[in-house]
This record gives sequence, C-alpha cells and structure tokens, in this order.
Amino acid sequence: MVGSMLPSDPGVRHIPAGDEADWYLPDEHLRWLTRRTVGEAAWPVADGALRDLGTMVPRVIEPLARTADRHPPALRSYNGRGERVDEIEFHPAYRELESTVLRFGAVRAGYAPGWRGLPARAPRTLVTAMLSLILESDQAITGCPIGMMDAAARCLERNDPALAARFLPGIIEDTGKHLTVAMFLTEKAGGSDVGANESVATRAGDGTWRLSGEKWFASCAHSDLILVLARPAGAPSGPRGLGLFLMPRFLEDGNRNTYIIHRLKEKFGTHAMASAEVGLRDAFAWQVGTLERGLPQMMDMVNATRIGIATATGGAMRRTAFEALTHTRGRSTFGRRLDLHPLMRDTLADLVVDSVAGLTAAMGVAELADRADAGDHEAAAALRLLTPLFKMHGTERARICATEGMEVRGGNGFIEDWPDARLLRDVYVHAIWEGSGNVIALDVQRAIEHGALAGYLGDTERRAEAVSAGGAVAPLGGALIDALHRIEVQLRTLDAIDNPDARQLPLRRVARRMATLAIGARLAEQANQFAADTGSGRLGWIASRYLCRLGGENALAEVADDASWLPHADALLHGGAVPISVATDAARRTASALGALVPA
Repeated sequence: MVGSMLPSDPGVRHIPAGDEADWYLPDEHLRWLTRRTVGEAAWPVADGALRDLGTMVPRVIEPLARTADRHPPALRSYNGRGERVDEIEFHPAYRELESTVLRFGAVRAGYAPGWRGLPARAPRTLVTAMLSLILESDQAITGCPIGMMDAAARCLERNDPALAARFLPGIIEDTGKHLTVAMFLTEKAGGSDVGANESVATRAGDGTWRLSGEKWFASCAHSDLILVLARPAGAPSGPRGLGLFLMPRFLEDGNRNTYIIHRLKEKFGTHAMASAEVGLRDAFAWQVGTLERGLPQMMDMVNATRIGIATATGGAMRRTAFEALTHTRGRSTFGRRLDLHPLMRDTLADLVVDSVAGLTAAMGVAELADRADAGDHEAAAALRLLTPLFKMHGTERARICATEGMEVRGGNGFIEDWPDARLLRDVYVHAIWEGSGNVIALDVQRAIEHGALAGYLGDTERRAEAVSAGGAVAPLGGALIDALHRIEVQLRTLDAIDNPDARQLPLRRVARRMATLAIGARLAEQANQFAADTGSGRLGWIASRYLCRLGGENALAEVADDASWLPHADALLHGGAVPISVATDAARRTASALGALVPA
C-alpha cells in the first residue's frame, strides 16, 4: 500500500523565499537615473529593455548562473587517439546563459545602429543600465567573457580599423554565431608589473607575427580571438617595448593555432568561467595598430573592462541589498518583523546607500565615455582619473556589502542553496582583475603626473557648485567644495615630498577619498534633480549619509544615529516618497559634521 504524501514541513513559513518576480521595477534609482541619463528620446527603448530584463534576469539568467557555477568547466587535453586537442568543455548552462545575454543585445547594442529601433548605436549609459541588471545575477560569464567581447570591440575599433572591419561583425553577432574574445596579459614574471613580461613576438616574412612564451592567468582561453601583449624581438625592456597582437584560436586552414593549455585554475570564485595557464609555441598573430603603442592600445581594453567592473560591482551591491531587503521584510524575530528593528534598519541603510552609489558611479563613467568618444576633451580628462577611482571604490565596497548581506541572512547566507556565498566569492575577483587597489593608486598617481588632475577637479567642482546653487541638499555644496580644496592641498603637499617612498605611502587613502568625493558630488547633484522631478527627499538623505563617510564614524553618526529618519525607513530603503525636509536636515547635519559653514 502506498502511504499518503507527507505535508510540507510547516516550518518553512519562517524562512522567506527569494523574490524572483521582477528586479527592475522595485529599483527606483535605476529607473530614474537611466531616464535622466539616456534622455527622453531613448527612454522608451531603455525602459522596454529594462522591463524585459527585470523578469528575464531572475527567472532565466539566475537559474542558469547558479547551475553553471555548480558545474565548472573541464579541460580535455587529448582525444581518444592521443591527439592533443586542448578543448575546454562547459556545462550547457554556460552556453545558454552566454547566448541569452548576447541575443538580448548586450554587446551588439553599443556597436551597431538599429537595436530595438534605435537610429544610432545605443549610448554606453543604456548598455551600462542593462548590464547592471544582468550582473545582479551573473558576475562570472557576463562579467568576464561577455565583458571582454565588448572591451575588445572597442579596442580594435579605436586602434586598428582593418582588423575591426574584419572581426567586429562577428564579435557583436547576436544570433549564436558570435566570436568570443579574451586577453592574455599576466605572466609569472609580470602580473601587475606588465612591463616585466617575457613573451616574445617575431615577425614572419609575410608581415604576420609568431608569439612565444607563457601566460600565467589566461581567462577564457577557449576564445576565438585573443589579444596578447608580447615584446617584439629587439624592442626595449619595460612597458614601452610591448606590442599588441591579435591571436586566433584557429587558423584559416581550420587547424588549431600553436598554443597549448597547460591546465585550468582552481579558483575561489567565478567558477563558471574558465581561467587557464597557456603556452605560446610560435603562435600565429596579427599586429594590432601601432607596434610601439602596444600597452596604451591594450589600455583601451583595460579601461573599458574597468568601467565594466564598476558596473559589475554596482550590480552586485544592488543584488546584495535586494536580497537583504527581501529577507528582512519576510522574517520575524523577537516579536516583530526583522526589518523593523533599528539595528537592522541601520545595516540595510548602508547596503542601500552603497548600491545607489555604485550605480551612480557606473553610470557616471559610462556617460563620460560617451562624451569622450564624441570628442569632449574635458570628459576624456575626467574619465582618465574617474575610471580607476570608481573601479577601486566599487571593488572595496562590494566585498564589504557581500559580507554584510551574508550576515543579514544568517546561517542560510552561508549555505550554497542561497545566492550570498556565490556573490561573495565572485565579487572578490574584481579587486584583483585589471589592477589591485595598490596598482590603481599608482595608476592614479601616474595620471595626475601626466596632467589628468584638472579633469577630475573641474568635473567635481562643477557638480559641487551646482549643488550649492540651491535645492533640497544645497548645504552639501559647501562641504563638497571644502573637501575638494582639502584634496588639492593634500596632493600639492604630496607632490612637494622629495622622498618617493614617503610620497607613495598615502596614495591609496588619498585615492579612496577622491573616489568618495567624486561619487558624493554626483549623488548630491542627482539628489537635487530627483527632488525637483519627484518631490521626494529620498536620494538627498542617501547622498548625505554617503558623504558622511568623508568624516569617518563620528560624522556618519550625525545622520545615522538621528532617529528622526526611522519613521521614513520603508521609503528610504525600498523607494517611495520621503519629505524634502528629511533630505535637507540630513544635508545640514552632514555639512556641519564635515566642518563646512552651514547657511542659516
């Protein structure tokens, strides 16, 4: 006799389920900022695309990302005949996720007119908004292989029109016949110090090149095309002697190119994405652009991927905040709903502030990239510093948020059934990929030495002055200007130090303050605009709480410990109408805490 079916464990009612309905409509800042940034002409297309993604990401991409993470790729070095094949085998979920994101237009939209009826290419800001939603779920595949396709397309287009004409159509293809692209930079001799690399390029008689050497961290080694840094025979040592080359996986006759995959890396995170150790054995390659400008040309790709990292970390922080908000709204502890406890509200507030700041940063550099590509030299100057600064800021805050988000969910956050552990693992790579925090700080120093500071100062000052001109958070304007002057003084003081070691010591702390200030100026400017558009002070309160970080814990306490925000917590955390007075009062408290003169 078959027993009756057991009822579900009634205890499950105590554990809130994740929200898989829609990740776009609940995100007030993404909706408002995208519309404000892309403009009214492109807004119907942007809104339609984001609405589609809002349901597609949690219902389609998230299950695929989870499955791909649990079934990492494997290297098959030889076939049954003993022939070396070096094939990387992926779970079907990897291929399906990749195709789904590309079919949606994540790469094509930014390089070909006509996507969803747009007369021209989609602005970088629209692509960034879309990617931020996708990256809330998938940091591994969208964040790396698809991100590198986008960045490589930009690199070729800017540096080698002939190669771009030949391969760009395949790179941006969205029907499943796309060309994947990777970049091989890192060697045992040179990680951050790329100039120490030892791979050699030798010119062949037909003008093509042959590459030899070892690449130590080669992500997406299965790619159809690979951008490689190598030193032409006889070129000088150091970074200036490096050339940039495009190496195909297969030759025109159908044979494999002559490089081998030694093994796949066993990584802490991004399990779905294959990273390998590769040996170049006189591999065929084409020269990209000007031979003597190898590293600057590669930096076009690196800078694009840094913008991608700012987007990825912003998306990760939004996902962390969304998971925490969903969990705490559905969980009861000590006699009341979890998100009604003041300590939890304070924790959630920090997660929301970081997620909002992350999106503002990503959209900020995307907007500057659009303007720079259109010939705006001031935007290009600001972009030179803000790209590494926002990359560094996002990677630091995303790790903090992911850890905090896991703690909010408690024991379940530590269990792989939930997304917190995958989020935590995956965001750690961004702090290392395309420059660790120390490398970024040195890059900031180099950029300043080459005249980029004026772009940063001008961009930030204009926003601070706009805030001061009036609006819900006008008191923040003086605090922003004061903080900017302090940074100028600090940088001049550093420049006057003769000892290079002593001059280097404060760099990362200075860079951190520069990033916080630049993002805070954007948030404050947007807060005034948001209040004017909606009549809500929500973004003003968020901007004030964020900018308090310039003054440390004591300054933060001026806004965070003021219990008058608690009655408005639901709208502040989830979105909704917040009295303008809440924003203005928080702005005054912040300005006072930072030592700025507050008008009566």
